[in-house]
Amino acid sequence: MRKKCAFLLLHSAVTMVKTPSAYAGLLLFLMILSSIIDDVIGRGIFWPDWIAGGCGWLAALLLLKNVSVPQRWQTGLIASTGILLMIIATLNGTPADIPGAIGNNAALLTMIASVGFLRLVAISDSDQVSTLPVGPAAFYKTLIGVSLFGSVINISAPILFADRLAAQDKLGRLASQSLTRIFSGCSAWSPFFGGMAAVLTYVPSMKLQFVMLACFPFAVAGVLVVGLEAHLRYRHRLEKFYGYPVQFSSMWIPASLAVLVMILSKLCPHWSVLTCISISAILLTVVVLLVRGGVGKAAGSLSSQITVQLPRMVNELLLFLAAGVLAAGIGSVIGSGLISIPVLEFHYLEASALVFAMVLLSMVGIHPVVTVSGVTPLLMTFSPDPELLAVSYLLAWSLGTCASPLSGTHLVFQGRYGIPSWKGALWNWPYVAMMSGFAFVLLYVVDRVG
Repeated sequence: MRKKCAFLLLHSAVTMVKTPSAYAGLLLFLMILSSIIDDVIGRGIFWPDWIAGGCGWLAALLLLKNVSVPQRWQTGLIASTGILLMIIATLNGTPADIPGAIGNNAALLTMIASVGFLRLVAISDSDQVSTLPVGPAAFYKTLIGVSLFGSVINISAPILFADRLAAQDKLGRLASQSLTRIFSGCSAWSPFFGGMAAVLTYVPSMKLQFVMLACFPFAVAGVLVVGLEAHLRYRHRLEKFYGYPVQFSSMWIPASLAVLVMILSKLCPHWSVLTCISISAILLTVVVLLVRGGVGKAAGSLSSQITVQLPRMVNELLLFLAAGVLAAGIGSVIGSGLISIPVLEFHYLEASALVFAMVLLSMVGIHPVVTVSGVTPLLMTFSPDPELLAVSYLLAWSLGTCASPLSGTHLVFQGRYGIPSWKGALWNWPYVAMMSGFAFVLLYVVDRVG
């Protein structure tokens, strides 16, 4: 059975490879496999860790024509800065970290790409054919559904929900801002998001369970704030609001994934959390597809995901690869002694200032992964509390992506539903201001508990 499925998957993928985009999809799948192999058999010993990053860079080159000119300039500037810093470090006697520049964020991208496979199975057929419920209860159920599904399948969740709502009526302000706010809250605590992947990459000593539990109240508070605002400000619209027909019986997909990750973490403690998540996501997807449709249908769905859907992550791919080059450059100059900062303390005041600064940078278009990759090497020189630093990054990531007109969420809503990204971000600024206050209180609690 496994050989037949593998053969059909390979045959389907090969027959679908007719464009550079499809070839890029295969390279991204090779990136996933290489990153997992690297971690499973021993990091950098039998399988150099730059191989996965190299596959990602080759895919990025093939997909470069699909990227907007502003995005090319942004990622080019980030990568060029990293290269320049490595050259400066080399001229001062410190070898440049070339393997790191190539593969720094490969494991992070692997997790994001692997979790994307779950979109094939996360929403059941009964959800898709159900009629849309109407009223306040439908609105609140939609919020919870986006939060639960979004925490596992990432941007696929708000797209699936918004597509269904937009088919009934034009996506209005209430639905749009509610979906983007709730979805951004998922990145504060979910281990299946790019934010947590970045934190695990740059703050590997932090305790994952503690950080998740610390940030989860922030996501819950976001749901409550969105619901309260809708009740007070949009009560007349709630009565006619078409919600998503979430069937809570299908919530076993997120639960199963969480259980699989915990089991793998216990059975294979030497594997990274990113690898456990990546393997669990792909394994769960394959098993569910086989049970639902058999070998042939599963192979077709998986090959379509590889050749069609994976290349669509090109914006994240370029940004995270460029951020990896920047991190390698900053690390090189720190190692050469050219950049240093005095020994400082890092408590809730400094953490709050970091969150505030990252949110402001996000508002002007600087993605949080760029800030994280650039700031972490400097902060690590005075050994900050890893849990407090991780919580700071995650809260800033959540608030920043909600407020940024260049975040992937707002750009998707602009392209698919005609809502200008600047307008979507502007709608969220009052919410971000309110939730920033809650974030500062949460950082105080984490600092005191830690």
